Amino acid sequence: MKRYTIRHEVGIKAAPSAVYQALTEREKLAGWWTADTRGRGTAVGDVLEFWFGEYCKKFAVIELQRERLVRWQARDGDHEWDGTEITFVLRADDQQCRVDFSHSGWRREDGWLPHTSTKWAVFLLSLKDLLEKGKGQPAPDDVQVNHD
Repeated sequence: MKRYTIRHEVGIKAAPSAVYQALTEREKLAGWWTADTRGRGTAVGDVLEFWFGEYCKKFAVIELQRERLVRWQARDGDHEWDGTEITFVLRADDQQCRVDFSHSGWRREDGWLPHTSTKWAVFLLSLKDLLEKGKGQPAPDDVQVNHD
């Protein structure tokens, strides 16, 4: 069965250690993705819950390489997300830390994938703002991409 992947890249003027913390520590995750973030994300096997009002997305932490890689697997929640994997690969150079993002394992290229791809771009820019400006735009204060 064919699977689909969302990919994005963002350069952040921050040390890899700061980016890694923003991807693994609950308080920092709440500063760029959704303000209602629960659970732990600092060890393999930890479970994170990201709440958007009444709707929850759960992820198990399945791989961590300090200052280099964070990988989660979606559990429960939306059937289109279930089993998909989110990967953040960090690559530092003299100017910035590049975050190579992927959300892989989508079974359909229609449905929620296009909307989710756009929202990931919004939230990755929120991550950039958190680390470069000190404040992100996590849900519910994020950019709305549609009006329904």
